[in-house]
Amino acid sequence: MKYDKEMILKNMSFVIKKGIKVTIAGRTGVGKTTLTNVLMKLYDIESGKILIDNYDISQISTKCLRDNISYISQNPYIFTDTVRNNITLGNKDITDEQINQLVHEMGVENLFRKLTDGLDTEIKLSKLSYGELQIIAFIRAILHKANFYIFDEPTSNIDLQTEKMIQNIINKISETSTVIIIAHRKSTIESSDKIIYLKDGQIDMIVN
Repeated sequence: MKYDKEMILKNMSFVIKKGIKVTIAGRTGVGKTTLTNVLMKLYDIESGKILIDNYDISQISTKCLRDNISYISQNPYIFTDTVRNNITLGNKDITDEQINQLVHEMGVENLFRKLTDGLDTEIKLSKLSYGELQIIAFIRAILHKANFYIFDEPTSNIDLQTEKMIQNIINKISETSTVIIIAHRKSTIESSDKIIYLKDGQIDMIVN
């Protein structure tokens, strides 16, 4: 993988088994986010292959690939609308009952009790923290379902209580899906099934 003539990712080889939680760790600038962008075909690779269930992703349509991957960045996309519409994104198959059931399963009822008009609360009128907005993005990702989830620094810049809620959500997701996390917090790294440490655009160490 290159930017201009500079090689960013090189000599990488690893396997992520279906249904496990993997953390990609390392200092800022070592290629963590670039690696996940390659997995989603946002960048092309110069050589080698990326296989999903033995299918080369270069042979998989971009739409098909991204329909099966749910990506949540450290700055979750929340638009000016109701909480419900931010979660459903217009998908009428997602009901209030499903949302409320998931809220209960995730243990984040306290957040939704704060909403003055429940799911009809306008995000622009609410006083939600960064972490609380991120939880809404997580709930949206789960309800839209995917085979793979990629979380980019999901617990950065949030308080300990919200971090615990998000960790619980990630653990719940990892029960049925493959999860890839970009992280630097020790608590996130330690709870993973596999840790891939990057250094200077290469794999420094893999811990299973």
